[in-house]
Amino acid sequence: MLNLISHFGIPDCGQISERSIRWSKYRNWAALRLKQRALELVVVPAVGGRLMNIVHEGVELAFVNDALAGRTATEDPQRWQSLCGDWGFPLWGGGKTWVAPESRWPLGAPHRDLDSGPYRVIRTWCEADSMGVEMLSRVCRQSGLQIRRSIEIEVDSGVWRTRHELANQGIRPVEAGIWDVLMLRRPGVVTLPMSGDPETWRDGIIPFVEKGLLGDVRDSNRVSYRAGGLAVRCDRAVEFKLGVGQSSGKVDALLERPEGVKRYRRSSTVDISAQYAHGAPVEIFNAPDLPYFEVETHAPVAHLMPGASCAMVVEEEVATASFEDVQMLSHLLTD
Repeated sequence: MLNLISHFGIPDCGQISERSIRWSKYRNWAALRLKQRALELVVVPAVGGRLMNIVHEGVELAFVNDALAGRTATEDPQRWQSLCGDWGFPLWGGGKTWVAPESRWPLGAPHRDLDSGPYRVIRTWCEADSMGVEMLSRVCRQSGLQIRRSIEIEVDSGVWRTRHELANQGIRPVEAGIWDVLMLRRPGVVTLPMSGDPETWRDGIIPFVEKGLLGDVRDSNRVSYRAGGLAVRCDRAVEFKLGVGQSSGKVDALLERPEGVKRYRRSSTVDISAQYAHGAPVEIFNAPDLPYFEVETHAPVAHLMPGASCAMVVEEEVATASFEDVQMLSHLLTD
């Protein structure tokens, strides 16, 4: 791993003891830990440059696949299959950058070099206004694409930004979209503001009928319309997926933990005139077996000539839920 790290030095965060960035072990991976007051982001460059976990007041929010903890990708077919299990690719966990649309994935799986390969740490910084890490993937052998990810925490607000850049390093034009996917532990409820008529809210939902037994999730008790937005229950091992075509790019998730309820938020810029690879800028997926659900953010499809690139920024934050949030979550999960 160390031969992939070009920046060994950790910058000085000054005299603010509540801020630090350091290398350490996380579930037997070499990890960069970005800590600021109650928030800690755990970044694992060796496995797709992942934001492997989000920790708030000591509570881990992201799903991490314990069966793959500490392991890394391999070229050996048998060892690779052991990582994949019953899936076509390893379910590492955490947050990552995928390339949309899914229908163009090589052999039906995410691009291996981008999703599971090691990322090189280009730089880390800890300055008066922010701290962060920037990473660069290999050039994908399957597509000629390369991903640059930077994760930056603001010093005052506690908001962090993930900037995804997708570059075409190949010799042919590529049409693709950036796809930010984060696995969060169940149970939880996701709420998404929606524009349009409350009487026709189902029309703004794009069902993925091939994703699970529910098929058209719009007619199930997994989704409901409340106070100007969509509420999606992700509390049971029932596979479903939906897209929100009328999304503003804002996503809220209330996460129930033994230590208390946490509120996770993310936002991105939506271009209502743009084409999105799956038809919507935001998607929610609930897993059938492992205890996680996904919040997924898309950038518009880009036509990348050789040497060209596109980018997307996703803003995120987490906090302890308010009393009102806790009451709402209890109501939604028992309704």
